[in-house]
Amino acid sequence: MPAATAIRHDVDTTDTGRGASVRPQLSVVTGGGGPSAATYRRRRLVVLAGFLSLVLGLTLLFGAGGAEAELTDRVAGHEVVAPGETLWDVAAETAPAGVDVRDQLAAIIELNGFGGGDVPAWTVVLIPQR
Repeated sequence: MPAATAIRHDVDTTDTGRGASVRPQLSVVTGGGGPSAATYRRRRLVVLAGFLSLVLGLTLLFGAGGAEAELTDRVAGHEVVAPGETLWDVAAETAPAGVDVRDQLAAIIELNGFGGGDVPAWTVVLIPQR
């Protein structure tokens, strides 16, 4: 925001020799209008930082509590996909006795949120609780 500009009206009452004449003098006075642009930027940054802190605090307070307990109830462990290994191999290794490998594979895909396609090596795969 630009600095405020004011016009000051002074009256010159000097005697010019022909009697007292009055001539108005105008001069421009700048500055002193209010907060500078830098002040407004600092205020905006403080408000933004406060808002982000509030959102983060509320997220930590209300968002994270139940998700961890819900996930641990559904997970029996984890496996790391080795180079050259597929999800089918992981499902075959981790399927409990009496559980079809296809059912275990479907449960692994659902629990981990995998789409189609290959899973890269060194990916941590959560194993579903059965």
